[in-house]
Amino acid sequence: MITWSDNYLMGIERFDEEHRQLFQIAEQILDRMRTRGDEGTARMFVVREGLKYLENYFAQHAIREEAYMRQIQYDGYALHKMLHDDFRKIQLAKYQRIVDSGVCTKEDAWDFIGTGIGWLLEHITTADMAIVGKGILSRPAASVVNAAALENELNLLFAATLNMEADARVVSADYRGEPFGKALCQRFVYSRNGQRSTVISGIERSFLMYVANQLYGDRAQDEIDLVMSTVEMFSAQFWITLARQLAGFSEKIDVVESRFLMQDAVPEELRSMNPVVSLLFTSNKGKFFVSTNSPYMGKLFTKTA
Repeated sequence: MITWSDNYLMGIERFDEEHRQLFQIAEQILDRMRTRGDEGTARMFVVREGLKYLENYFAQHAIREEAYMRQIQYDGYALHKMLHDDFRKIQLAKYQRIVDSGVCTKEDAWDFIGTGIGWLLEHITTADMAIVGKGILSRPAASVVNAAALENELNLLFAATLNMEADARVVSADYRGEPFGKALCQRFVYSRNGQRSTVISGIERSFLMYVANQLYGDRAQDEIDLVMSTVEMFSAQFWITLARQLAGFSEKIDVVESRFLMQDAVPEELRSMNPVVSLLFTSNKGKFFVSTNSPYMGKLFTKTA
Protein backbone atom coordinates (compact mmCIF):
# COMPACT_ATOMS: atom_id res chain seq x y z
CA MET A 1 0.00 0.00 0.00
CA ILE A 2 1.38 3.39 -1.01
CA THR A 3 0.15 5.61 1.77
CA TRP A 4 -2.01 8.59 0.84
CA SER A 5 -2.11 11.47 3.28
CA ASP A 6 -4.45 14.43 3.63
CA ASN A 7 -1.24 16.49 3.64
CA TYR A 8 -1.37 16.05 -0.14
CA LEU A 9 -4.72 17.83 -0.51
CA MET A 10 -4.49 21.15 -2.36
CA GLY A 11 -8.13 21.99 -1.70
CA ILE A 12 -9.07 21.96 -5.40
CA GLU A 13 -11.24 18.89 -5.85
CA ARG A 14 -10.35 17.98 -9.42
CA PHE A 15 -6.60 18.20 -8.78
CA ASP A 16 -6.82 16.33 -5.49
CA GLU A 17 -8.75 13.54 -7.22
CA GLU A 18 -6.18 13.39 -10.03
CA HIS A 19 -3.34 13.21 -7.51
CA ARG A 20 -5.13 10.36 -5.72
CA GLN A 21 -5.48 8.64 -9.08
CA LEU A 22 -1.75 8.99 -9.74
CA PHE A 23 -1.08 7.32 -6.39
CA GLN A 24 -3.52 4.55 -7.27
CA ILE A 25 -1.79 4.00 -10.61
CA ALA A 26 1.54 3.74 -8.79
CA GLU A 27 0.05 1.28 -6.32
CA GLN A 28 -1.30 -0.93 -9.09
CA ILE A 29 2.08 -0.93 -10.83
CA LEU A 30 3.82 -1.77 -7.54
CA ASP A 31 1.39 -4.61 -6.82
CA ARG A 32 1.95 -6.11 -10.26
CA MET A 33 5.71 -5.95 -9.79
CA ARG A 34 5.48 -7.59 -6.37
CA THR A 35 3.42 -10.51 -7.67
CA ARG A 36 5.05 -11.06 -11.10
CA GLY A 37 8.40 -9.30 -10.90
CA ASP A 38 10.46 -12.46 -11.40
CA GLU A 39 9.03 -12.86 -14.90
CA GLY A 40 10.75 -10.91 -17.65
CA THR A 41 7.58 -10.49 -19.72
CA ALA A 42 5.67 -9.27 -16.66
CA ARG A 43 8.37 -6.72 -15.84
CA MET A 44 8.27 -5.36 -19.37
CA PHE A 45 4.48 -5.22 -19.18
CA VAL A 46 4.70 -3.26 -15.92
CA VAL A 47 7.02 -0.65 -17.39
CA ARG A 48 5.47 -0.48 -20.88
CA GLU A 49 1.84 -0.24 -19.78
CA GLY A 50 2.62 1.85 -16.71
CA LEU A 51 4.60 4.27 -18.86
CA LYS A 52 1.82 4.47 -21.45
CA TYR A 53 -0.80 5.19 -18.82
CA LEU A 54 1.36 7.69 -16.96
CA GLU A 55 2.32 9.58 -20.11
CA ASN A 56 -1.32 10.04 -21.03
CA TYR A 57 -2.71 10.68 -17.56
CA PHE A 58 0.10 12.91 -16.35
CA ALA A 59 0.09 14.93 -19.58
CA GLN A 60 -3.63 15.66 -19.23
CA HIS A 61 -3.23 16.48 -15.54
CA ALA A 62 -0.33 18.84 -16.28
CA ILE A 63 -2.33 20.63 -18.98
CA ARG A 64 -5.21 21.25 -16.58
CA GLU A 65 -2.92 22.34 -13.76
CA GLU A 66 -1.01 24.70 -16.05
CA ALA A 67 -4.26 26.19 -17.37
CA TYR A 68 -5.35 26.87 -13.79
CA MET A 69 -2.03 28.58 -13.01
CA ARG A 70 -2.43 30.84 -16.04
CA GLN A 71 -6.02 31.57 -15.03
CA ILE A 72 -5.03 32.79 -11.57
CA GLN A 73 -1.87 34.47 -12.95
CA TYR A 74 0.37 32.40 -10.68
CA ASP A 75 3.85 33.93 -10.42
CA GLY A 76 5.56 30.54 -10.40
CA TYR A 77 3.89 29.31 -13.58
CA ALA A 78 6.98 29.27 -15.84
CA LEU A 79 9.11 27.33 -13.36
CA HIS A 80 6.30 24.91 -12.51
CA LYS A 81 5.70 24.16 -16.19
CA MET A 82 9.41 23.43 -16.62
CA LEU A 83 9.17 20.88 -13.79
CA HIS A 84 6.31 19.14 -15.61
CA ASP A 85 8.18 19.24 -18.93
CA ASP A 86 11.36 17.85 -17.39
CA PHE A 87 9.48 14.94 -15.83
CA ARG A 88 8.07 13.98 -19.22
CA LYS A 89 11.15 14.69 -21.33
CA ILE A 90 13.80 13.33 -18.96
CA GLN A 91 12.28 10.83 -16.54
CA LEU A 92 9.58 9.23 -18.68
CA ALA A 93 11.84 9.29 -21.75
CA LYS A 94 14.45 7.32 -19.80
CA TYR A 95 12.04 4.42 -19.35
CA GLN A 96 10.79 4.62 -22.93
CA ARG A 97 14.34 3.75 -23.97
CA ILE A 98 14.14 0.63 -21.80
CA VAL A 99 10.87 -0.37 -23.46
CA ASP A 100 12.39 0.25 -26.90
CA SER A 101 15.39 -1.94 -26.02
CA GLY A 102 13.12 -4.93 -25.36
CA VAL A 103 14.98 -5.81 -22.13
CA CYS A 104 13.78 -4.85 -18.65
CA THR A 105 15.66 -6.04 -15.56
CA LYS A 106 14.21 -6.13 -12.06
CA GLU A 107 16.39 -3.15 -11.21
CA ASP A 108 14.92 -1.24 -14.18
CA ALA A 109 11.36 -1.97 -13.08
CA TRP A 110 11.97 -1.03 -9.44
CA ASP A 111 13.74 2.13 -10.60
CA PHE A 112 10.74 3.07 -12.76
CA ILE A 113 8.39 2.72 -9.79
CA GLY A 114 10.65 4.31 -7.18
CA THR A 115 11.68 7.27 -9.32
CA GLY A 116 8.09 8.08 -10.25
CA ILE A 117 6.85 7.89 -6.67
CA GLY A 118 9.79 9.88 -5.32
CA TRP A 119 9.18 12.67 -7.83
CA LEU A 120 5.42 12.67 -7.37
CA LEU A 121 5.61 12.74 -3.58
CA GLU A 122 7.99 15.70 -3.43
CA HIS A 123 6.30 17.61 -6.27
CA ILE A 124 2.75 17.44 -4.91
CA THR A 125 3.73 18.41 -1.37
CA THR A 126 5.90 21.38 -2.36
CA ALA A 127 5.43 22.80 -5.89
CA ASP A 128 1.73 21.95 -6.21
CA MET A 129 0.88 23.21 -2.74
CA ALA A 130 2.55 26.53 -3.51
CA ILE A 131 0.00 27.14 -6.29
CA VAL A 132 -2.75 27.49 -3.67
CA GLY A 133 -0.62 29.32 -1.11
CA LYS A 134 0.10 26.25 1.02
CA GLY A 135 3.29 24.49 2.04
CA ILE A 136 6.86 25.56 2.56
CA LEU A 137 7.35 27.24 -0.83
CA SER A 138 4.43 29.59 -0.23
CA ARG A 139 6.21 31.16 2.73
CA PRO A 140 8.63 34.10 2.39
CA ALA A 141 12.28 33.14 2.04
CA ALA A 142 14.17 33.26 5.31
CA SER A 143 15.64 36.72 5.99
CA VAL A 144 18.46 35.26 8.10
CA VAL A 145 19.71 31.70 7.69
CA ASN A 146 21.25 30.25 10.83
CA ALA A 147 21.01 26.95 12.69
CA ALA A 148 17.65 27.77 14.26
CA ALA A 149 16.12 28.93 10.95
CA LEU A 150 17.46 25.87 9.14
CA GLU A 151 16.06 23.51 11.77
CA ASN A 152 12.67 25.17 11.42
CA GLU A 153 12.61 24.93 7.61
CA LEU A 154 13.78 21.32 7.63
CA ASN A 155 11.14 20.27 10.14
CA LEU A 156 8.42 21.99 8.12
CA LEU A 157 9.67 20.24 4.98
CA PHE A 158 9.75 16.80 6.65
CA ALA A 159 6.21 17.34 7.93
CA ALA A 160 4.93 18.46 4.53
CA THR A 161 6.61 15.83 2.35
CA LEU A 162 6.81 12.78 4.62
CA ASN A 163 4.01 13.54 7.09
CA MET A 164 6.35 13.15 10.04
CA GLU A 165 7.50 15.16 13.03
CA ALA A 166 11.27 14.82 12.83
CA ASP A 167 12.37 17.36 15.48
CA ALA A 168 15.65 17.77 13.56
CA ARG A 169 18.39 19.66 15.42
CA VAL A 170 21.95 20.65 14.46
CA VAL A 171 24.54 18.79 16.54
CA SER A 172 27.62 19.80 14.54
CA ALA A 173 28.20 22.81 12.31
CA ASP A 174 31.53 21.42 11.06
CA TYR A 175 30.77 17.86 10.00
CA ARG A 176 33.73 16.14 8.32
CA GLY A 177 32.44 12.64 7.77
CA GLU A 178 32.69 11.18 11.26
CA PRO A 179 30.69 7.93 11.50
CA PHE A 180 27.26 8.10 13.14
CA GLY A 181 25.90 4.63 12.42
CA LYS A 182 25.07 2.86 9.16
CA ALA A 183 23.98 5.44 6.62
CA LEU A 184 23.00 5.80 2.97
CA CYS A 185 25.05 8.59 1.40
CA GLN A 186 24.58 10.49 -1.85
CA ARG A 187 26.36 13.06 -3.99
CA PHE A 188 24.42 15.53 -6.15
CA VAL A 189 25.69 18.15 -8.58
CA TYR A 190 23.25 20.96 -9.38
CA SER A 191 23.33 23.65 -12.04
CA ARG A 192 21.68 27.07 -11.63
CA ASN A 193 22.25 29.80 -14.21
CA GLY A 194 25.18 27.82 -15.58
CA GLN A 195 26.93 27.64 -12.19
CA ARG A 196 27.43 24.25 -10.57
CA SER A 197 27.39 23.33 -6.91
CA THR A 198 27.68 20.02 -5.09
CA VAL A 199 25.65 18.62 -2.22
CA ILE A 200 26.72 15.53 -0.28
CA SER A 201 24.19 14.11 2.15
CA GLY A 202 23.60 10.99 4.19
CA ILE A 203 20.79 9.54 6.26
CA GLU A 204 21.00 6.93 8.98
CA ARG A 205 19.59 3.58 7.85
CA SER A 206 17.06 3.48 10.71
CA PHE A 207 15.65 6.83 9.53
CA LEU A 208 15.60 5.67 5.92
CA MET A 209 13.77 2.43 6.68
CA TYR A 210 11.24 4.21 8.86
CA VAL A 211 10.32 6.39 5.88
CA ALA A 212 10.34 3.40 3.48
CA ASN A 213 8.04 1.40 5.77
CA GLN A 214 5.69 4.34 6.12
CA LEU A 215 5.44 4.62 2.35
CA TYR A 216 5.61 1.00 1.17
CA GLY A 217 4.87 -1.14 4.22
CA ASP A 218 6.96 -3.85 5.85
CA ARG A 219 7.99 -5.40 2.52
CA ALA A 220 10.13 -2.35 1.77
CA GLN A 221 13.11 -3.81 3.64
CA ASP A 222 13.24 -6.63 1.05
CA GLU A 223 12.90 -4.24 -1.90
CA ILE A 224 16.09 -2.25 -1.60
CA ASP A 225 16.19 -1.25 -5.30
CA LEU A 226 12.74 0.30 -4.95
CA VAL A 227 13.74 2.13 -1.78
CA MET A 228 17.01 3.46 -3.19
CA SER A 229 15.37 4.70 -6.41
CA THR A 230 12.72 6.50 -4.39
CA VAL A 231 15.31 8.05 -2.07
CA GLU A 232 17.58 9.13 -4.92
CA MET A 233 14.83 11.05 -6.73
CA PHE A 234 13.15 12.38 -3.59
CA SER A 235 16.41 13.57 -2.02
CA ALA A 236 17.58 15.36 -5.16
CA GLN A 237 14.35 17.36 -5.23
CA PHE A 238 14.19 17.79 -1.43
CA TRP A 239 17.50 19.70 -1.29
CA ILE A 240 16.42 21.88 -4.24
CA THR A 241 13.23 22.78 -2.40
CA LEU A 242 15.16 23.62 0.77
CA ALA A 243 17.58 25.83 -1.19
CA ARG A 244 14.67 27.64 -2.84
CA GLN A 245 13.12 28.36 0.54
CA LEU A 246 16.34 29.45 2.23
CA ALA A 247 17.76 31.52 -0.61
CA GLY A 248 14.65 32.54 -2.50
CA PHE A 249 15.88 30.95 -5.75
CA SER A 250 13.26 31.25 -8.49
CA GLU A 251 15.37 29.98 -11.39
CA LYS A 252 15.37 26.45 -12.73
CA ILE A 253 17.81 24.15 -10.92
CA ASP A 254 18.95 21.07 -12.83
CA VAL A 255 20.32 17.84 -11.36
CA VAL A 256 23.50 17.30 -13.37
CA GLU A 257 24.80 14.30 -11.41
CA SER A 258 23.31 11.95 -8.85
CA ARG A 259 25.03 8.95 -7.34
CA PHE A 260 25.32 6.99 -4.12
CA LEU A 261 28.52 6.96 -2.07
CA MET A 262 30.10 4.32 0.10
CA GLN A 263 29.93 5.65 3.65
CA ASP A 264 33.65 5.22 4.27
CA ALA A 265 34.35 7.40 1.20
CA VAL A 266 32.48 10.39 2.63
CA PRO A 267 35.42 11.97 4.59
CA GLU A 268 37.57 12.08 1.44
CA GLU A 269 34.65 13.32 -0.67
CA LEU A 270 34.10 16.14 1.79
CA ARG A 271 37.79 17.05 1.83
CA SER A 272 37.82 17.18 -1.96
CA MET A 273 34.63 19.23 -2.10
CA ASN A 274 35.81 21.64 0.64
CA PRO A 275 32.29 22.49 1.86
CA VAL A 276 31.36 25.97 2.97
CA VAL A 277 28.46 24.55 4.99
CA SER A 278 28.58 21.06 6.52
CA LEU A 279 26.00 20.14 9.15
CA LEU A 280 25.17 17.02 11.14
CA PHE A 281 21.63 16.71 12.50
CA THR A 282 19.95 14.48 15.00
CA SER A 283 16.21 13.79 14.98
CA ASN A 284 13.70 11.53 16.66
CA LYS A 285 14.09 9.09 13.74
CA GLY A 286 17.88 9.09 13.38
CA LYS A 287 20.79 11.24 12.24
CA PHE A 288 21.54 12.79 8.86
CA PHE A 289 23.97 15.30 7.36
CA VAL A 290 24.15 17.74 4.47
CA SER A 291 27.21 19.52 3.08
CA THR A 292 27.59 21.91 0.15
CA ASN A 293 30.23 23.97 -1.59
CA SER A 294 27.70 26.49 -2.90
CA PRO A 295 29.27 29.94 -2.37
CA TYR A 296 25.83 31.49 -2.19
CA MET A 297 24.68 29.15 0.59
CA GLY A 298 27.93 29.73 2.44
CA LYS A 299 27.44 33.49 2.27
CA LEU A 300 23.83 33.10 3.40
CA PHE A 301 24.40 30.79 6.35
CA THR A 302 25.61 32.00 9.75
CA LYS A 303 26.47 29.68 12.62
CA THR A 304 24.69 31.68 15.29
CA ALA A 305 21.66 29.97 16.84
